[in-house]
Amino acid sequence: MMMIRLLLAIVGTMATFGVSAGDLPALVGDGVADDTAAIQARIDAGASCVYLPPPVKEYVISKPLLLGSEQELRLDRFTRVRLAPGSDCFMLSNRDREKGNRRIALTGGIWDFDNVNQSPNPQQAHKCNPPVTVHLPKTYDPQFFAGILMSFKAVRDLQIRHVTFRNPGSYSCQLAGVSDFRVDDITFDFDKWHPIRLNMDGIHLDGDCHHGRITDLFGTCFDDLVAINANDGFCSPKEAPITDIEVDGIHAEYCHSAVRILSAGAEIRRVVIRNVFGNFYTYAVGFTHYFPQKPRGTFEDVVLENIFAAKALSPEDIGVQSRANFPLIWFQGPIDAGNVTIRSFAREEKTVSVASIRVDKDAVVRNLTVRDCRMNNRLGAPMPFLETLGKVSQLTCDNVEFSGEWSHRNVE
Repeated sequence: MMMIRLLLAIVGTMATFGVSAGDLPALVGDGVADDTAAIQARIDAGASCVYLPPPVKEYVISKPLLLGSEQELRLDRFTRVRLAPGSDCFMLSNRDREKGNRRIALTGGIWDFDNVNQSPNPQQAHKCNPPVTVHLPKTYDPQFFAGILMSFKAVRDLQIRHVTFRNPGSYSCQLAGVSDFRVDDITFDFDKWHPIRLNMDGIHLDGDCHHGRITDLFGTCFDDLVAINANDGFCSPKEAPITDIEVDGIHAEYCHSAVRILSAGAEIRRVVIRNVFGNFYTYAVGFTHYFPQKPRGTFEDVVLENIFAAKALSPEDIGVQSRANFPLIWFQGPIDAGNVTIRSFAREEKTVSVASIRVDKDAVVRNLTVRDCRMNNRLGAPMPFLETLGKVSQLTCDNVEFSGEWSHRNVE
């Protein structure tokens, strides 16, 4: 009865635009037929909310679904949409990536990129057996296949909720030039990769993103679970400052990293990262630069709180060198970080005796506050809490507790 009411509501909404259900291509949803045209036709009819009813098996699409301004695409939480083999494209995007869109929402669904049946991640194609040669563009090319599952560019007021991202080629969801956005209740379900477990981000922010809230993320990613990258490589549609971002709630086991914030010339300001739970084989939070040929990174007013993290060992078949030497909170040079606060950080370590916090050579932190933290070393070797190889101009430490062997290293 509930399904009948929902379908009647949808038909009624479409009728206001002069479209009846009989005028639209039929949805098949058998996991074989291509439903791209049928779904896009429902979006193009102009209804403010397009609801996809539960399919017999799953919907298959072969081209990006495009949402316009003031539209919501709604699916039940576990309705599955799979990308057809060889499609090599986004699964979902906004309609006008140049002029922009306003007020777009995606609610629900398991979005399966099916990476093993697409071209390999171009950044790692040389690791295929046999190797695949891909000529990477030097700058962003919208026609180049980068393995990204979903991408939104130039959107104001974007909402993504109750979604599962499954087996992307590279990033699960890319946002660039997006402001006033909310991403909430997201699951990452990665059990396949093509060719190796790398560059497979969760929520990936590129330049010119402002006023966003990312909350309640669950699962394991094979790169940054959240990336906040003011500068980036050829995959980035835009390099520009990022400001006013809140990340609240990450639950991940045996994950590459929780959050990367990356600046190589464009500044990142006013970021809060809180309530992180898990173990990570690279780092939990990284203030990174990454691109040696670009200018120094700039960070200001960053708060990390309620970080409950430990190290894990990287998978043996990850295809790159061990990440055991990375600290849990990492300041990578060359960067200039201004006011940074770390509070309520707790670490129960039984895997790797690397530092909890490390400021690398050529990294400068103007004002670092560390308080209400605890580190329990269950290993036999001494483990540093704070390792300073770069420069911290002003350091405030308050109520920091240690258990087991620990050491302090301060080399300038």
